Amino acid sequence: MFKVRKEVKLVLILFTIVFSIYLGMRRSNLDKAFMQADVAIEESKADYLFDKSFNDIKIRFEYKVENLNEMNTLLSELKEKGKTLYSELKNNYSLVVFEIRSEETDPLLTKLRSMKGVSNESIQRAGPIVDNTDLKENLNNNQILKRKYQNLINNSLSPSSDRLLNYKRELDIVQATIDSLNIQEDVHKHNAEFDIVYLSAVKSISGTAAIRRSMSVFVLTTTISLILLVIGLIICFYIFVLLQKLMLAFWIKTVRNSSRANYNYYYNKKDRGRKTKRIYKDKDGNIIKKEETKEDKH
Repeated sequence: MFKVRKEVKLVLILFTIVFSIYLGMRRSNLDKAFMQADVAIEESKADYLFDKSFNDIKIRFEYKVENLNEMNTLLSELKEKGKTLYSELKNNYSLVVFEIRSEETDPLLTKLRSMKGVSNESIQRAGPIVDNTDLKENLNNNQILKRKYQNLINNSLSPSSDRLLNYKRELDIVQATIDSLNIQEDVHKHNAEFDIVYLSAVKSISGTAAIRRSMSVFVLTTTISLILLVIGLIICFYIFVLLQKLMLAFWIKTVRNSSRANYNYYYNKKDRGRKTKRIYKDKDGNIIKKEETKEDKH
């Protein structure tokens, strides 16, 4: 019968218990549950979009809430009213940057201030909105200059003269300037008509709730691991027993099939000798002679 020493049994028991506890700790993060840590948010992209924008009004609200349902519902409503520039919705936080028309800003501010858990509120204004007279004057002057070069080109008598080629080059430069000024005018108009809003909401979990949840995961994981490891060790034990029986059966079979002689060895711990018993058989298997000798081991 396959036997296991007490020392080996003790090592296997300790290994099973320690390894099960280790798996429970890894799965539940119980060691981290005792340390209160804020949820890590990747804000670099959202901050970049918000800080680099030139909207006349820039609004930033940050929240710490127990439930994100109210914030996610508000964000779903805002998708239909504004243009989302950045969005990241996770299980433990929500982060959104979007633009909304200026006439929608005041109702939105009222809604944001009525929500619970506001940790930071910031509103940046560009000051009194005035028309950019320099931009409009520059654009008007270039329009006049464009018409001038067009008239000169149309009234030119020699289509291949150097003066005509210079007119065309100057006209291309003026047109590029007009296009650039038009883009600047559109940007200024957009920044005046739309406000940019930065919203972040972090789900705060109390220390007691976190410890309770981690403890339940730890107990469940440790128990399941312990049961599985015990079942695995039992299966390994019976595999070794089966292998031992197969080896013994194979050895006995080879000895019985011997037609020449059978040898039996007996060991005596007292005199440290060895007894040898020989049995001689004929071809039919009949015993011809028995012989027993004793050898001393020096």
